[in-house]
Amino acid sequence: MEQNIITFSGNNQKLFSRYVIENLDPKLTLIVPETHNAILIKDGQMLQTLSSGKYLISKFIDMKTELDSSLEILFMSKTAKLKLLWGTSQKLLMYDNLLQENYRVGMSGDFEVQIGDPRKCYLYLVGAAEDLTSDALQERLMSNVVSVLETVVVDYVETNKVLFNQISLCKKEISAKVLSKLSQKLMNEYGIAVFSFNIANIIIESDDYEKLDRAYKQIKKTDEFVCRQCGAVLKENDKFCSVCGKRVEMSKKCPKCFAENSDDAKFCSNCGSKLSSEEEA
Repeated sequence: MEQNIITFSGNNQKLFSRYVIENLDPKLTLIVPETHNAILIKDGQMLQTLSSGKYLISKFIDMKTELDSSLEILFMSKTAKLKLLWGTSQKLLMYDNLLQENYRVGMSGDFEVQIGDPRKCYLYLVGAAEDLTSDALQERLMSNVVSVLETVVVDYVETNKVLFNQISLCKKEISAKVLSKLSQKLMNEYGIAVFSFNIANIIIESDDYEKLDRAYKQIKKTDEFVCRQCGAVLKENDKFCSVCGKRVEMSKKCPKCFAENSDDAKFCSNCGSKLSSEEEA
């Protein structure tokens, strides 16, 4: 009885597992567990995609003519997730609206994926691969990740007039926007669902940072400060921005690098220096 039954017997750590059955038996039964979908493949072409349940293979293959043929069964996991790393191999070119200077930024982080559309995933990612490792999947998806990231970051910085030393404060918001666009792109093109996207590191090219830092310090020598919403230069006692009309948000400025930090920050998000508090003052 067991010889006539095919079922998934591996662990659920992989996105998919491939089985090859030689010399088909008319009584051959396929059992697909709740954790997987199954794709029947013959001569390199998909015959059927099956959800969880019990199936007699003879319903999908003409056993009179195909008894001596082989059949591939691809178990595609519904629940297995892979956490992949990403990074920009080339620096992103950014523009600081206040200082009117270009600068280059490198970013890296991780994202988590899962099979969303088994058929599409097989057609455009798996194919004849015996095993789609994390490294291989990471390599295939990297160009998509970076292209979406660059578009989102450049647009976000431009729209919100983010200063060069404030980008690190925006990692959470930028990550959420990348996740939305990336999940749609990878599902449409590869049948891959994206569950999380995280920007862990944002590093400005050292030469560019020094150039921008000098220009920023020059501004800070005056009795003026900058609107965090639009980047306009404001007077110190202004409560509302004269350009965009937004209420001026109070923040802690790092005494070392002049980066803007949230009111409750204890250390600078840009350089790590300790920030003084009102109690210490």
